[in-house]
Amino acid sequence: MMKRLRQQMKWIMIVIVVAFLLSTFLMYEGRSSRGPRRNADGTMADYEVASINGRILMRSELERLLRGTLERMNQRSLVSVDVPALYQSILDQYVLEVQTEREVSDRGIEVSDAEAELAMKEYADTYFPTREAFYQALQMSGIKVEDYKKDVARQMAVQQLYRMELGEVVASEDQALNFYDVMKNIFYRTPEGFMVHFADFKSSADAEALHSRLAALEGPVTSADWMLAISDDRLSSRDIANVTKEPMFLPVSAFRGAFSPMASLDVGQVSPVFSMSSDDFALGLKTEHRQESVRSYDEVSGDIRVMLREQELQQRTTDFQRRLRENAEVEIYDTSLFPKPVSEDKKATAPATVNEKAAAPASADEKAEAPASVNEKAAAPASADEKAEAPVPVNEKAAVPASADEKAEAPASVNEKTAAPTSADEKAAAPAPADEKAAAPASADEKAEAPVPVNEKTAAPASADEKAAAPAPADEKAVAPASADAAQ
Repeated sequence: MMKRLRQQMKWIMIVIVVAFLLSTFLMYEGRSSRGPRRNADGTMADYEVASINGRILMRSELERLLRGTLERMNQRSLVSVDVPALYQSILDQYVLEVQTEREVSDRGIEVSDAEAELAMKEYADTYFPTREAFYQALQMSGIKVEDYKKDVARQMAVQQLYRMELGEVVASEDQALNFYDVMKNIFYRTPEGFMVHFADFKSSADAEALHSRLAALEGPVTSADWMLAISDDRLSSRDIANVTKEPMFLPVSAFRGAFSPMASLDVGQVSPVFSMSSDDFALGLKTEHRQESVRSYDEVSGDIRVMLREQELQQRTTDFQRRLRENAEVEIYDTSLFPKPVSEDKKATAPATVNEKAAAPASADEKAEAPASVNEKAAAPASADEKAEAPVPVNEKAAVPASADEKAEAPASVNEKTAAPTSADEKAAAPAPADEKAAAPASADEKAEAPVPVNEKTAAPASADEKAAAPAPADEKAVAPASADAAQ
């Protein structure tokens, strides 16, 4: 009897324990931190938005990254339709960051504390007057030296990963020559045109005064005559909008519309005063006639090879980052934050967007009718002189250079002139923003100069201007090197 009673009590206790465990599980399951939920006072509680390789992305972290993105865009707010796309971009970057760290770990890439220390000191010696000034900049940014050094080590490890993955890229002579043969008449042809001087006034009387001064000269007017006529003691009017001190090239096709009064002028002949608008009066002088010409392959071959190499490295970087994202284990808990996927049927029937239209190659007629966009103009390989003046960031480079017609179509106004580079004092004045990230490797030259500033979430050194600004906050992690050259 007692044995039977003990057996029954045993089963009763088992049932009670199981019931308790089930009730506890159900209670906490109802309070899961996954997905949006509110606190007892009605405020929105922090919750898990997504999981990437087991790492949780909380809503508070997503909002912090969004604020950093808006700051870099110099925008304080966005319309609601833009927010899902921004959230998606931030999530993609976060996925890339997490998966890159896993790849570094899986491949056993390590950077010693001594290597990171040496890189940090080299950076300080290169871009700061003294190491004390570097450490003061860190302190002012609220960054601990040890945290900065750890981020430098992490970024150097990511650099090694990209070098291993991307390998060495060299544009062959055949590739460069083929590009030149196909594109020389588009990008390296200089059309027939004239070197001209140009003066623009807000007052017709001032324009007429300059015209009279030049027209009174005997024989063809030269550049020296022009310079004397516009010298400070001869041209003191405050109504000058723009006066060229160096002649600029204009193709024959530019002498139409407002510039048509200059079309029939001979070299050395001053144009009559013509009106650009109701309060804009101008005159010009042709100083030299230039025949159509094509730059030789020897002149541009170096630029072409650099451009082809950059394109190939950028493509390899893009492909590698896409594979990293695809290999990541991503689980989204709050799908309402991100753009809704478009079904295949809708994709097939929807009209092309502006970007899709821009992606399609234009016909020959369309190319001839419309001038190249700003991005197309920026695509041309820089000349040796232009390279010596300032390096072009990879992100600003485009696939192809602009034609000579597009470059010379009209004279640039005073406001369009390139601004002077920032002085060294201004560069070193303050640390870089905290939330800046980059997704492309840094150039080989930048890599050799110094480690990446930690505030910029890159795995490679920033450009010279960015490096001089100050060390980056330690909380920003590296995702990928800043320019394709880092692969080398």
